[in-house]
Amino acid sequence: MKKRERTFWICSVCVLLAFCTFTVFVNTAATATFSQQPFPFMNKFISVFNAIKSDYVDADKLDDKTLINGAIKGMLDAIGDPYTVYLSEKDVKDLQTTTTGTFAGVGMIITEKDDYIGVISPIEGTPAYRKGMKSGDLLISVNGESLKGVSVSDAAEKLKGAPGTSANIEFLRDEVKYEVELVRAIIDLPTVKHDVINNEIGYLRITQFSGTTDKHVKEALLDFKSKKVKGIIMDLRMNPGGLLSSAISIVDFFQDKGTIVSTKGRRLKEQTVNSATSFNTIVAKDIPIVVLIDNGSASASEIVSGALKDTKRGILVGEKSFGKGSVQSIQFLPDGTDGFKMTTAKYYTPSGVSIHGVGIEPDITIKEPELNEEEREGLKKIYKDKVIEEFIKIHKNPTDKDIDSFLVNLKEKGYVFTDRMMRRLLKNTLDYENSSAPIYDLEYDIQLQKAMEILTDGSIVSNKGEYSLKK
Repeated sequence: MKKRERTFWICSVCVLLAFCTFTVFVNTAATATFSQQPFPFMNKFISVFNAIKSDYVDADKLDDKTLINGAIKGMLDAIGDPYTVYLSEKDVKDLQTTTTGTFAGVGMIITEKDDYIGVISPIEGTPAYRKGMKSGDLLISVNGESLKGVSVSDAAEKLKGAPGTSANIEFLRDEVKYEVELVRAIIDLPTVKHDVINNEIGYLRITQFSGTTDKHVKEALLDFKSKKVKGIIMDLRMNPGGLLSSAISIVDFFQDKGTIVSTKGRRLKEQTVNSATSFNTIVAKDIPIVVLIDNGSASASEIVSGALKDTKRGILVGEKSFGKGSVQSIQFLPDGTDGFKMTTAKYYTPSGVSIHGVGIEPDITIKEPELNEEEREGLKKIYKDKVIEEFIKIHKNPTDKDIDSFLVNLKEKGYVFTDRMMRRLLKNTLDYENSSAPIYDLEYDIQLQKAMEILTDGSIVSNKGEYSLKK
């Protein structure tokens, strides 16, 4: 299958363009100065257009606007860049509505991949997250409708719906096909959560980089400062990115000097270097930082993690990041109703490395345990039979004894699973219903456990504010 990736934000109600890629808005597409070379090809285009207008059998089905917009889409698709795409009137309207931060749907960030729809990451706290959807899952169908060859925007239309209705998803994970029912919901997207673990380590969870994320991060860091935390964990897992300006501001809270990120493109305005200043620094040099990343950490997440790693301000724990390191400009066409998104630059970490298509390697790699074939088949059956949902309908606040009995009963019925996997799925579902539940999971989150370990056992050493792992 031809491999293509068209990355969009989706909470199953609209295509969230503004957060998934770094974007620069331009009022209208500039009038280009052409050399003479393209004009023979323009003649080819005009001849085809004229032939369609004069000879196509169903003349009443022809619409000039649709034909031209289709040609523009084809021209942008021909570049072969998954982030350079035509934006229809609907796409533009969806883009303009993303600033509200509230959406109806299942809560996944998706992309076109291998002729189907791939999941970049589920959004924390959403139906997709609760059901255990993961980065890399390949969506095959929605409510029996195949997603083969379907665009992201069309997939969004199939996934969206009224809150409380079901989206029955068929997906592939590690070449095993699963079925899961996701009940659509209104999805509120707070981008920052924070807490203090064991009265000593600040935990900062950033789910996206929006226009207000840096403000809320600043509030969290000032709270940590007042509580005199001894270290900070910044959790960027399953964070697909957002605004470049927000990422730069947040790094500046931790660094007092040096490069944060640079961009390079063909135009002079795309040649930029962004540096930290001591004026904006909040976190003192003697406070160690651990950043959690995974293969759902993309774009702005990689700006932040790459800067903190390259300047030795932080230690990275988890899995290699996604590898999205390009900058897009959104340009509106003359009438302002549609436009296009085009890659105009690439960004580089402080060490001068472009991670586009490569990703950032953590200092300590910690991966979630992989299921064997029998366990994968067991998970498939658990999703299909909705056993967790049925259990929670009866046990709104289950005791440990209730859960133990439930797992024993499932095994007696022939379900194959690991206790850890099932207990974590149960915990995610129960926590969603409990607003007072902790925002972190020290019981089952092995990457967070490792971050806590190295922050408290002397594994991290400092040399004038530069941090490394003890050899």
